[in-house]
Formats: sequence, structure tokens, C-alpha cells
Amino acid sequence: MAWLELKQIITQYRGADGPFALATIVKSSGSTYRHPGARMLITHDNAFFGRLSAGCVEEEVADRAQRVIRTGKPFLWSVDLRSRFACDGSIDVLVERVTKPNPFLEALVRLVDDREPFRVTTNYRLTDSEVGTRLTDQWKPEHDEEFLEEMQPPVRLIVFGDYSDAKAVSHLAKFLGWQVELAFDADLLPGGDARTACVVMSHHFGRDIVALRKVLQGSFGYVGLLGPWRRKNLLLNELMNEGFPPENISALHSPAGLDIGSESPEEIALAVVAEIQATLTGHKSGPLRDRAEPIHKVRRHLICNELR
Repeated sequence: MAWLELKQIITQYRGADGPFALATIVKSSGSTYRHPGARMLITHDNAFFGRLSAGCVEEEVADRAQRVIRTGKPFLWSVDLRSRFACDGSIDVLVERVTKPNPFLEALVRLVDDREPFRVTTNYRLTDSEVGTRLTDQWKPEHDEEFLEEMQPPVRLIVFGDYSDAKAVSHLAKFLGWQVELAFDADLLPGGDARTACVVMSHHFGRDIVALRKVLQGSFGYVGLLGPWRRKNLLLNELMNEGFPPENISALHSPAGLDIGSESPEEIALAVVAEIQATLTGHKSGPLRDRAEPIHKVRRHLICNELR
């Protein structure tokens, strides 16, 4: 599920007293706009946060959720999108009542800061005594009406630079719901993790060298360097002359960005952010029309909640 939507859910959960209804896609078949793990938080006045479709079912789910908020009784709604909305698929949506403090939503709040992934299970077998979403340590579902999901922290982007193109990259990343940090002192660059990207774009040779020396030894999921091939080669030669490990240098994305004909700062930002998205999600970033595999990778037992 996209972190922009999760942030909306977290903000509403933290700012209101509740009770709420939590709607979760627990099963899908065929071609659907959203997949298991997509969620929506509903309040008692029919307001909803998050998305389960392109806008086809949200209002009806919010209406049906009012009874769940009042009674506490969950329900499972199967929606045939083929007959109703001309989409080639169907979804099953579990709606459950949640109150504060809710362990799952509290864990989402903590995930923003501690960046430690956690697993969650959603049981949608209505005959069971424990129906709904809860934290878990298990790796496989106990039955066919349950799915597991690993919740990953939001993408974090560190932009080293302060020119107009750096501001454009930051703006676009924030629009996607990423955590964005601007850095101006290479010695103070923070560490990274598999969901953290760093783009070095200060346009200053000495500052870029210091920044690359630090981030290429880190654990970043993506490291990019803005600028032409000649400048890249000068920088990397400098690092190699210092004895910098070649295996660290090989991870560098430079020139940063996809080849989409970018010229303006905004177009450069689009190319760079798109490459980060593709790299962190393990996609090749080619045209979808050339892709033979399904667009979305859904695993039966453990769904990794990566930014899509």
C-alpha cells in the first residue's frame, strides 16, 4: 500500500477519538486496481481515508461500515468488478471495528520513526472468534481465509544539494509521501537502510567527493549522482585513487535518473524519482506494454507492502 495513503490513515487515527472501521482488501482475482493489503479507515460520519479502488467502491464501503462501527460486528463484502464497473476482476473486503489504542495502527505510527518492518495477519473467516487484523510473528497463514503482510517503512530520500533541481526532487518525493531530508554538510549525512535513497547533487566537486565517500560505504537502497558522464568519471577516479573499494562504487547510479529526455529541474526530478522507485521495488522501469509478467507481484503467503 502506498505510504501517502498510510500517512492519511495514521493522521486521522491520531487526530480523532474513534471508534473507526478499518476496511481491508483481503483477496482479489483477475485484474483489479488495488490488491490485498490496500486499506481504508472510515469514521462515524462516513469520511474515509485511503483507497480500495479507483473510486468505484469507497463510498459504498463507507456506508456499509457505519453498521460495523455501531455494532462491532465485522462483515466480508465480495465485489464483482466485472459486472459492476467493467473491470476484469473481483475483490473481497473485510470491514472491522477498531478503537484506540489499536495495536496495528499504533505499530504503523511507530514505523514512521523506528523504520523496523513488522508482520501483520488479517483473518477474514467470519466463523472464527478472532476476526480482523493483528500483529504476528508467523510466516505462513493458518488457513485459506487469512493472509500475512510485511509492513515496510516509508521510502526515505536524502537529497544532498540546494539548487533548483534538488528542490524539485524534494518536492516530487514529498508528493509521493516519501520522507525527505535535505543535507548540506557532507560530514553530517545520516546513515541509510534498504528503503533509503540518497541523491548527491550539490554541483560542487569537493563536496560531492566527501558525500560519495560517506554514502557509498553505507547501507542505502539507492545512491545516485547527478551530472554528466565526464564529471562522474572524474569523481570516481578520485575515489579509486584513494583506494576506495570498487564493489562500493559499482552500486552508484550515475548519471542519476531514467532516460526520458529531461532538461528542466522538474523533468530531471521526474527521471530521478522514477529511477529510485524502480530500484527500490526491484522493477526494470521499461514500458509496461513490453512487460510479459503481471504488473503487480502478489505472493500467496507473505505480501511485502512495498511502495507501488
